[in-house]
Amino acid sequence: MSRLVHIVTLNWQNWRETFVLLHALRELRYDPFQTVVVDNGSKDDSVPRLRETFPEISILEEKTNLGFGGGNNAAIRRALDAGADYVWLINNDANPAPDALAALVDVAERDPRAGAVGSVILNRDRPEQVDAWGGGTVVPWVGYARFSRGPGEPLQYITGTSMLLKAAALRDVGLFDERFFLYWEDTDLSFRLRQKGWNLAVAKSSRVWHTMSTTTGKDPYNRAYHIMRSHVLFLRKHAAAALPKALTALVLQSLGKLRHANLVALRAIWAGWLAGWKPAV
Repeated sequence: MSRLVHIVTLNWQNWRETFVLLHALRELRYDPFQTVVVDNGSKDDSVPRLRETFPEISILEEKTNLGFGGGNNAAIRRALDAGADYVWLINNDANPAPDALAALVDVAERDPRAGAVGSVILNRDRPEQVDAWGGGTVVPWVGYARFSRGPGEPLQYITGTSMLLKAAALRDVGLFDERFFLYWEDTDLSFRLRQKGWNLAVAKSSRVWHTMSTTTGKDPYNRAYHIMRSHVLFLRKHAAAALPKALTALVLQSLGKLRHANLVALRAIWAGWLAGWKPAV
């Protein structure tokens, strides 16, 4: 029996990239699926353009930008209420192969405890280059996550660039923690899945081409701020000795920004570091 999949992507004032993804989704060799675009408070004409060109999709219009976790959660709740078996989260700057979804579902169906399955993420500008083999590992003392590059490498999380989530797993562990506005929310969810006994897997035949940070990359302060803020929050939730690790990450990243005279990012990581201690955990 084919499993119902809800495909979810976020749009924030970037309808051109979203168009490319939605055209690719029309070529998927999988059935049944429902595509849902969450418009995260765009102030441009994204929504009318999407409705006119892609009448078959559902659009959830949010009044404000809810971030990655909040925006996706809105669509995930709808998917669970509709009886979806799986939710496929895919970035709007990604381009999946026609068999990408089928390969993800096939791997998920083979393992009843597969809570999240990732794709092989390839570089859109260098199509044969593997940027991430499904996900990667966390380097807490540095403040970054490191992508796995091939089979057999450690896998602590599935990247949200392309993440198939099993509905039963979501009902068990919950949705994204919306205190993570941007970055590390996929890692947090992956850790919570593993803590509850769910497995992470990679579908080696699921290929997705991706352009890194097409939205947040345009604002270096915002990107650096949220990476550090979310890293501190992640450490507070999951790491022993969170303060020493967070301090070490702050020092190492500060030295890197100073070496490159990147004062904008330096100010951002300090502000993000302080903000990361504010939410209750």
